Amino acid sequence: MKNLVLSILAALVLLNGCAASGPDGYEPWTAHGKEKYATPEPGTYLKPISFAVLKNMNRILDDPASFENTEEFVRKVFSPSLKELTDTVIRYNDRSVPVRIYYPNRESLEGDHPVILFFHGGGFILGSVEQYHMMVARLARVTGRIIVSVDYRLAPDYPFPAAVDDCYAAYLWLRAHAGAIGADRERITVMGDSAGGNLAAVVTLICRDLHQPQPENQVLIYPGVTFRDTLFPSMEYFAMESDMRYVLDETFLRKVKSEYLGGMKDDRHPYLSPLEARLTPDLPPALVITAECDPLRDGGKAYAEKLGKAGVPVRYREYSGMIHGFMSLHLVMGDATDAMKYIRDYLGEVQPSIN
Repeated sequence: MKNLVLSILAALVLLNGCAASGPDGYEPWTAHGKEKYATPEPGTYLKPISFAVLKNMNRILDDPASFENTEEFVRKVFSPSLKELTDTVIRYNDRSVPVRIYYPNRESLEGDHPVILFFHGGGFILGSVEQYHMMVARLARVTGRIIVSVDYRLAPDYPFPAAVDDCYAAYLWLRAHAGAIGADRERITVMGDSAGGNLAAVVTLICRDLHQPQPENQVLIYPGVTFRDTLFPSMEYFAMESDMRYVLDETFLRKVKSEYLGGMKDDRHPYLSPLEARLTPDLPPALVITAECDPLRDGGKAYAEKLGKAGVPVRYREYSGMIHGFMSLHLVMGDATDAMKYIRDYLGEVQPSIN
């Protein structure tokens, strides 16, 4: 399966999974039907669209070949229009890193424009700039910002710290060469989802430790923040105890840990597990977004709380009834577009960090 996200969209959009009624294309909860969407965690419920996505995800995983031919159609029909798109390889010192640069509108081509350095998800072992194209293109359109999407190296071929090294090199390159792509180096946001949220947080820790200028802010979208075997309630309810797979399950998470850590034994290392790091008030302002029905929810919330206690300006938002990866499903999930608009508004309000 080249791209599970596109296959899910194909199942929902092309196979008439979205018989429109509610804002997400599904009938809203009713007095008699809410229990259908109950999760293993008492008092929490999937939104109907999340329930449909999970059903289709499991169906696709059981028969992936049935959906391969629909992926490219969905991409061509629904990919957002952009002013300009550039694939290139950046070089910083002895490191070469492929990136894709998104220019969403005419203003983004005029120079000195704010820029997002984006790190994709995939558990450090999956994902790519290409697989995240639709989400990142949409994010560029909604925020109006240039986005530099980083194709960092993946485990198991390249375990820790390869991904960290690539993302930090991309940040230093952008600081040094922002003007060459029409960006403002003083208005860099580091952003990532899932594993990419981990990498965005880690980049800020390295900048602090090596006395490099910090990005203007950090946006962490349902981030994975620790490799410690901490049994958060969200991990117990959504990764271990359910008959339904909530995107991430215990088997996959253990595979991620084994392959990404490689020979690394210290799972408390701050550049692996930012939740275990010493946090200080000189880190950049943060927006942390989580999904209610996600094994990583409580880790993300704990990181936001720890940032706040350290004196870092932080905003936390949890999307009720949503699942891990929901922002990649913006074609069928209204909450995904809402989250992108929330990010846009946050970036317009946040005060720059003090370097």
